[in-house]
Amino acid sequence: MIKPLIHAVLRRFERRYSYDATYLHELACISLAGFRRFVKMQRALNWPDKAPREAWHAAAIAGALTEDCGPCVQIGTDKAIEAGVKPEILAALLSGQPAGADAQLAFDYARALLTASDTLDALREQVEARWGKRTLIALTYAAMAARNFPTLKRALGHAKTCQRVRIGDTSVTVLKAA
Repeated sequence: MIKPLIHAVLRRFERRYSYDATYLHELACISLAGFRRFVKMQRALNWPDKAPREAWHAAAIAGALTEDCGPCVQIGTDKAIEAGVKPEILAALLSGQPAGADAQLAFDYARALLTASDTLDALREQVEARWGKRTLIALTYAAMAARNFPTLKRALGHAKTCQRVRIGDTSVTVLKAA
């Protein structure tokens, strides 16, 4: 009885973001308990707390970018636009150009965190000095959560295509090493 509802919610998500969530449908069919755990984990990590909007979305996009070549980054970008993040900030982050100070710091921190960069300690100190430990944790959760979708997608054998990221009507060349 719950599976048809899950699939309906997933189809609505697919339509809203022009996204192929076959892997999530498959997870729900394989194991309802596994699907619930995945959703519960994602909800637990979705904690922007008092982080600046641009910073929180930048950290999430950086998280997706470390694991993905387009579709999940596109969703993160679309959600950021829905939340009011300026398209030019997103385009700058994705193409490796300087962005607004808050977004750039959060993006750089998340990338350093997830790639074990030598710059991590300095960036962590900057984030904590600017916003405090609660925001540090919120940005960390955003980065961690965003990489879960592409990781699961790869695990189930559905990460076979890449795509360019679009911001409105503009296609952005993503600099993976941003």
